[in-house]
Formats: sequence, C-alpha cells, structure tokens
Amino acid sequence: MSAIRNSLVLLVLASAMSPSWLIISANGNVLPLFIKWHVYIVNGLSNNMTLFIHCQSSDNDMGNHNLSPAANFSWSFRTNFFHSTVFSCYIRKDDAQATFKVFWQDPVLFERCKWKNCIWIAKYDGIYIRDFQNEQDEFAILKK
Repeated sequence: MSAIRNSLVLLVLASAMSPSWLIISANGNVLPLFIKWHVYIVNGLSNNMTLFIHCQSSDNDMGNHNLSPAANFSWSFRTNFFHSTVFSCYIRKDDAQATFKVFWQDPVLFERCKWKNCIWIAKYDGIYIRDFQNEQDEFAILKK
C-alpha cells in the first residue's frame, strides 16, 4: 500500500512541475505526453535544386540528407517526460542556408501540426510550415 501511495505522490509532484503535459488540444482528447509526433522536411524548391538537411535534438541525430525536388525526410518520436524535447534543422540550398527549430513545446505549434504532423517546406523565398488549422502553408523563415 505504501508503494502505491508513494507512486501517486510522485505522479502528482511530476504533474505540478510539468504543467505543459496538461495541455489539451482544441478537440479536447489528447495529451502531448502520449502523442507520437511526426516531422517532415520537404524540398519544395524548383529548377531541379537539391536541398541539404541535417536535423537533430539533444538526444538524436538524424544525419545528413540530400533531398531531390519534391522529396521529403521524416522521423517520428514521443516527447520526453519533462516536455523539453526540441528538434532543429540546418538546411542549405545553392544560395541560402538556415538553422531553425522544427519541434518544441508550444500549443500554437501543436495546433498548426494538428497534434501529430509537423510539415516544414523549403521554398525559393523561405521556409514554410503547413498550418492544418487554416489549410495553408504559413511563411516561417526568410531565406538567408
């Protein structure tokens, strides 16, 4: 009985220290802790341009990839217990490069990704994220 009580106390303390796991989607039926997230990086460049990408978190390195036009690279994961999971990507085309976060704990990002799929698209004029809520590609980062 004591072990059950101690486990319950530990769970309550963890919940209090990590309020982001209590965020519920607009449809009210998912918790970020239990979601399997999918991130996609899409080469939306024209003129047969290849896109170089390298994505990573503090725990996982996705490696180097050269994406041909219209190709994508994706991976799946669950956030860590403390909801501090962050993935970032470095991308490069012939005349520009950028480093940016593709996943972090943010309810606005969760809504854009429809609580499952974060799709980032490299286009000639910058980087876009697919906003499922508004059914459009939203400009995110200007090319550098």
